[in-house]
Amino acid sequence: MEHTEVAIGVDIGGTKIRVGMVDAAGRVCGTPRSIPTCAQSPGEQIVQNLVTLLQDTLQQGSDYRIRGIGVGCTGPLDLKEGRLLEVDNLPTLNHFPLRRVLEQELQMRVVMENDANALILAESLWGAGKGAESVLGITVGTGIGCAWIHQGKVWQGSRYCAGEIWTAPYRDGILEDYVSGNAVTRRYKKYTGRTLPAKEIAALALSHEGIAMQVWDEFAQALAYALSWLVNMLDPHAVVLGGSVVQSAPLFWQQADSCFRRHVCRPVSESVVLKQAALGDDAGFMGAAALLF
Repeated sequence: MEHTEVAIGVDIGGTKIRVGMVDAAGRVCGTPRSIPTCAQSPGEQIVQNLVTLLQDTLQQGSDYRIRGIGVGCTGPLDLKEGRLLEVDNLPTLNHFPLRRVLEQELQMRVVMENDANALILAESLWGAGKGAESVLGITVGTGIGCAWIHQGKVWQGSRYCAGEIWTAPYRDGILEDYVSGNAVTRRYKKYTGRTLPAKEIAALALSHEGIAMQVWDEFAQALAYALSWLVNMLDPHAVVLGGSVVQSAPLFWQQADSCFRRHVCRPVSESVVLKQAALGDDAGFMGAAALLF
C-alpha cells in the first residue's frame, strides 16, 4: 500500500503556534493543532512545547510518508543558520538555534521561512492568489508582514529580509505603530485608557463607537499608504491581504481600498483587485509545509 506523502507545517506567531500536515495538492491531512506561544517564557521552554506538539503530530501522521518539517516564523530570520534575529514579538527566541534543535530532537529535515512569506506562498499556490504569476501580500496579525511571490517562488532578498516593511517610517513613528493588532490595542488605549484586543475594538467600531472607528480609520489609511507604495513599485498580478486582524476587521476594507486607489497610477487603480486571504488560520502552516515540495 502506497502512503500519501505530506509535509508538516509550523506557524509560530506571537500569540499561538499552529501545526498541521499538508500534501502536495494543498490538502490538509489530519487535524491541525494549536498551542499558546507563551512568548515571554524562556526560549528553551517555547521550543520544548513545540517539540512535544510535533512529536504528537508525527505520531498522528504515522500512516503518511513525511518529507520534513517547514517552520514559518516572525522575521527577520537568519535562514542560513536557521535562527531568529531581533524579533520583538518573540524576544526569548532571538538568536536561538531553532532549526538545529528541532532537527536534533526530531531527526528530520527542517526548513524555515518568514511567516508572512509562508502565508502568502500558500495563498499564491492554493488560495486567493492561485493562478497569478506574481502575488504581493500583506499580513496583519500581532505585527505586520509583507511578501512577494513570483512564479511560485518566495523573493527573499540578499539577506533574507525582503518584505520587512514594519520599520518603514510613517507619521510620527513606523508603519507597525499603525498597522498591527498591537497598534490597534495601543492606540485605543492612548485615546480611552482601556486595554482591549483588536477583535473587540473591531466589534465596537461596527457598533459605531467613535474612538474605535477613529482607530480603524487610522489603520486603514496607513495600510493603504503601504500598499500604494508597494503596488506602484512592483505592479503585481494579484494583491492578497491576510492575517488574524484582517479577518476580524472587515469594516476597514472599503475604506482602505478607496484610499489605496487614490494613490496608485490609473492603469492599476482601474484593474487591480485587493483580495482577502482565503485559507484562514491554516495558511501559515500550509505555506511552511509547501517549502518541502
